[in-house]
Amino acid sequence: AMIALLPELREKPLLVIGGGSNLLLTQDFKGNVLHPAILGISAFEEDSEVMLRCGAGENWDDVVAYAVNHGYYGMENLSLIPGEVGASAVQNIGAYGVEVKDLLFCIDAVEIATGKVCTIYKEACEYGYRQSRFKNEWKNKYLITTVTYVLKKTFQPHLDYGNIRSELEWKGIENPTAQQVRDTIIIARSEERRVGKECR
Repeated sequence: AMIALLPELREKPLLVIGGGSNLLLTQDFKGNVLHPAILGISAFEEDSEVMLRCGAGENWDDVVAYAVNHGYYGMENLSLIPGEVGASAVQNIGAYGVEVKDLLFCIDAVEIATGKVCTIYKEACEYGYRQSRFKNEWKNKYLITTVTYVLKKTFQPHLDYGNIRSELEWKGIENPTAQQVRDTIIIARSEERRVGKECR
């Protein structure tokens, strides 16, 4: 269905949106607005790792919750980040010492100019701090359909960023589970949002 829209999408300026959490429009957009509502999560388990393939329209925090609930580890520090899976690959989202580029394996996308379906591996994306080629020379060149992440089946917590370790120690937790780390980060991020609103 998306490929059938390509001729129309090529005619006018294009704005691809996910959750819209980092979007501010100061006037009407005179072009096509596209929201890839592609859903679905599938896991392919190997010995110590799992490949988690997610539709671009999946809510990011729902994917993190899914991973933690199924014993797939690595995403828990990225809990409660707003947005969708497709944007995670564009933006290289990160928090509490973890970035998506550290988890990402590949991206499936449609090239707008040709309609060609392609797989883009993370090495080609030139990820940096909140940066990728999707935000620069590839802007509006591809429509991301799915993103595949590589997660671990053994939990190795990342606690040395921010106040995660001290919060867990305050709760009397020495060897946290992934869910306990996720819960601590959700509380911390919720507090950051609350304080930020009070300061405005």
